[in-house]
Amino acid sequence: MNFEERIIRRLRRNRSRQLVRDYAAFSPVSHPSEPVSREAALERLLDTLQPAFSGELPPSAYVWGPKGAGKTALVKATFDVLAGVSREQHRGIHTTTRTERPQTPPFVYVDAREADSEFSLLAAVLNGLLERPAPTQGVSTGRIREQISQVIDGRDGVVVAVDHLGEPRTHELSSVAETLSSLEGTFVWVGVGRDPPGSHSIDPDQVVEMSAYRRHALVDILSERTSVGLSRDALTHEQLRELAVWADGDAHDALAAVFGGAVVAEQNGHDTILPSDLDAGIGAVPRPCVALGRVLALPTNWQHVLAGLVELSPDDRMSVTSATAAIATTSGIDLSEGTIRRMLYELAEEGILDRQPVDGAGSRGRPPSRIEPLFPTLLFRELSRERPDE
Repeated sequence: MNFEERIIRRLRRNRSRQLVRDYAAFSPVSHPSEPVSREAALERLLDTLQPAFSGELPPSAYVWGPKGAGKTALVKATFDVLAGVSREQHRGIHTTTRTERPQTPPFVYVDAREADSEFSLLAAVLNGLLERPAPTQGVSTGRIREQISQVIDGRDGVVVAVDHLGEPRTHELSSVAETLSSLEGTFVWVGVGRDPPGSHSIDPDQVVEMSAYRRHALVDILSERTSVGLSRDALTHEQLRELAVWADGDAHDALAAVFGGAVVAEQNGHDTILPSDLDAGIGAVPRPCVALGRVLALPTNWQHVLAGLVELSPDDRMSVTSATAAIATTSGIDLSEGTIRRMLYELAEEGILDRQPVDGAGSRGRPPSRIEPLFPTLLFRELSRERPDE
């Protein structure tokens, strides 16, 4: 073998051993079009929605369970399919004079993290009914209501799923029901959240409970997601099993740990995720952990402040004052120290940050407290670099 062939063979070998094929495939903020290991929950959800398949409106419903139980993946995938079916049927009405089968009502999925006001909720419903998003800049709430009425065009009703209810910056189930009931026509709601049904001031007609994943099911999910996103044998089955034990049924935390482990492994030049890499990924996922989707739904300036925070040394995070001063000097942050300090306190009140009292500190006013992120830091850091201007 000559000199050139040896080099080419090495280059091919390195390419074939590329560790990460697609980070999105195993990111906890990405959801597959066909969720794994939720067959029973899917059947319960379809049972609830069954009347829609005969052209009638289903009852109101509430899907609930802990973080990382697959609620978003299941509801979004289901509503995406049913929305496509409804659109195809509606197109058929305009191309034939025959109506051979009952028409499925429109289905709309709304993420309350992205639609946290009445206006944005209604705009999301409108865009969910359209094939192309409608312009909403400078449009009044009243005009959005009129457009929704025009789009449904006398159809019997619409089924709207609103996800991530009951979080600090999202809607309560009762407010969603009130907003939808104020529209012309009939809008059936399907709420999705973590709080048990009895904690709401309004009762759904049907309840679909989703418990945390069982250990073997979580291993299946990790295996499925990493087989697409990582190179072959990047993780051993034993590593996946140990990760499932650690995550205790929470797919979000398990995937966040894998993501962090992959980042560390790539930084170290490894072509598999070594136990030390995975340990580092696990160490970057606090317990309890805030869903990263909550963090990524924050306004851009707030995310920039958090991006500055996760880059600080432990010494700079020893108090809100020191963290504020350090973040204020971070490139790309054009905020006053007073604004940054207020943001840090609010994020701590919302549970995205943790203020841990500093031992032996004594002073007037608020006692000094160390600031610690309660979200996956390696994952957030990597995604922040990919979307710096959003």
